[in-house]
Amino acid sequence: MNKPYEQLPEAMITGENSLRFSFGSRVEKGTYYKVRKFCKIVEQHSGPYFQEIVPSFHTVTVYFNKELKEPNEMIERLLTKWMHGKEEEAEPVERKLRIPVCYDDKFSLDMDRVTSHTGLTREEVISLHAGHTYTVYMIGFLPGFPYLGKLHERLATPRLPTPRDKVSRGTVGIGGSQTGIYSLDCPGGWNIIGKTPLDLYLPERKEPFFFQAGDQLEFQPVTLGEFHEISKELASEPEEIKRFIAD
Repeated sequence: MNKPYEQLPEAMITGENSLRFSFGSRVEKGTYYKVRKFCKIVEQHSGPYFQEIVPSFHTVTVYFNKELKEPNEMIERLLTKWMHGKEEEAEPVERKLRIPVCYDDKFSLDMDRVTSHTGLTREEVISLHAGHTYTVYMIGFLPGFPYLGKLHERLATPRLPTPRDKVSRGTVGIGGSQTGIYSLDCPGGWNIIGKTPLDLYLPERKEPFFFQAGDQLEFQPVTLGEFHEISKELASEPEEIKRFIAD
């Protein structure tokens, strides 16, 4: 049965060839389901003008080619399709992932800073961080870098006052009210609390990007020995990373 969505996104012309559709400002699963559903509508109903979609936590930015002369007509078309979408299609199929993380002292350079700020013990930080299911809202900043939500509010810790010149790939950090995994070596200012042996981005792999928007993931604590075992296994058989996909 067709049923109009309760909320129409706010539409805005943001450039000569771009439109932005906003679903409020809250970072939550329900909002992101709407973002993903709207992306499908754009792909299916933009005609020959469509070039690229850039989703975020609660917005969809759409880029068109220069042949689109009437952006307001496109807005009306997409919003009409949205209004008559099927409510039961709003929640897409998701993958469930188990991401091994080693919280050993060797990889948790800022654990003391996090415990000092939050008032939690080291064990409590690990328990809260690994005892939660996160949604991959989008991929960006670096190739394969996942923006995850939602971090337990008791773990929120301000970013470092001075970013490090280099943070190694696989590093797990907390930045404000977010947590994430560095997919490549790069400068970074998040609080380092652990590391995963998984390569989130590996060009020579059949599927170079491990994460997809919409994935549901949990962090699974592993020992330093287990970390090295997994690293060694994946170095010789990169495609075995698929065993960390639960279903």
